[in-house]
Amino acid sequence: MADFPFGGVPALQLQAATPVAGVALVNGTPTILIWTAPADGKQHRFMVFASMNVTVTEVGGAVGVAFTTPDQGSLANNAFPGLFTGAQGAGNNYAQAYAVSQVVKPGSTVVVAQTSALTSGAAVLWAEIWGS
Repeated sequence: MADFPFGGVPALQLQAATPVAGVALVNGTPTILIWTAPADGKQHRFMVFASMNVTVTEVGGAVGVAFTTPDQGSLANNAFPGLFTGAQGAGNNYAQAYAVSQVVKPGSTVVVAQTSALTSGAAVLWAEIWGS
């Protein structure tokens, strides 16, 4: 661990972010953000910070995070489809904020994506991937 200040792990750094205006959810399942950990034989860490504002009641529109654990075991390509669940009502009380943090395999990819199409309604997502 001598590579890191104070004998700890490296500090997380911003790897990917949505624009300040956010990303409007769509009638599809697009990738919103993506980051690939260095392929250096060491495990890496990431955190996803996200918030979403629903302005018109949603039908669909779930957002999740996918990644690969270091052992590629039963959690390989794990996904958090409920980072934001779909079918949320409108209003400021439905603006949400979440964070997901995990350890990932070297060279693997972290993806924030819509996991279900927004067939009606309106919502804007802001997200960042921080990683080391």
